[in-house]
Formats: sequence, C-alpha cells, structure tokens
Amino acid sequence: MKTVQYRRALWRDAAMALALALGATMALPSWAAGPAAAPAAQAKSGHPVVVEEDITMFELVPGTLYLNGGIGQDEQARMHKDAHSWPLRMTFSDRADNEFVAGVQLKVFDHAGKAVLRLKDAGPMTYVQLPQGEYRVTASYKGDMLSRMVHVGPKGLDANFHWNL
Repeated sequence: MKTVQYRRALWRDAAMALALALGATMALPSWAAGPAAAPAAQAKSGHPVVVEEDITMFELVPGTLYLNGGIGQDEQARMHKDAHSWPLRMTFSDRADNEFVAGVQLKVFDHAGKAVLRLKDAGPMTYVQLPQGEYRVTASYKGDMLSRMVHVGPKGLDANFHWNL
C-alpha cells in the first residue's frame, strides 16, 4: 500500500472513530445488519431494506457517516470544535432571531440522484462525511421545504437553511 493511501485511510478511520465517539450514527449495509433486520425474502434478494418511521418511509443508506445534534451550548461547542473534519456542515434555523431548530426532515442526493442521506429528525446541526462533488439537499420544517444544490469542495461547505416562520 502506498504511503499516501495509508495516510488517507488512517485519517478516514480516525475521523470515523472520533465521530462515533461524539455520537455519530452510521447506517450499516443490509448484509451487515443480518436477517433479523429485514424480511428473509429481501435479505436473500439483495434489494434495499425499507424501514418505516411513523408515516414517512426512509430507505437505509449504507455507509453514510453523519453527526447530528447541537442542542445546548456544550454540544454546540463540541460540534464546532470538530467541524473541520466534516465536509458538509449544515445548520437549521427559523424566525428573525435565527433560533436553531430540530425536527427537520433532511435528504441529500448525489449528482446522479441517488440518496446518500435521509434523516427524519435532523438538526439543529448536521455534519456529513461525503466525497467532494455536487449534491442536492432538501430540508423540510413544519411543512415548508427548502431545496438547493451544493458543491462540497476540498475545504468542505457550510450550508445554512433558514425558514421565516
């Protein structure tokens, strides 16, 4: 293995370990979740597993690492301290005073339209590990949807979603 590849893998593994220690969540591939996580027919066929959360359907997105939180000053400070390790950093707010909000339905799609992240209860801050590229982000809060195209470059991107409710 080349040194550059080793260093890149080491940084990626270190970032994932830190993210998990800070409370990040990672969706497992369907083969890793085992047959108990899906009906036997779906597990054998290799089709994606669909999970029902309340009324909205969300498909598991294997391998996407994200950190979601930011409620309270301590949690916000911890997330801001580690923000440089996350290529896509999103915040959600409403009203004229820019008050942070949670409970955002969040979807992130790659340039081909494939979902790379779907969260039913995102915010007030959501950080995502994504490769550089173009993404479409849709965020819905209290029935009002905001959608935008974002470009994640070498330094990452801060995307702020604000509702005037």
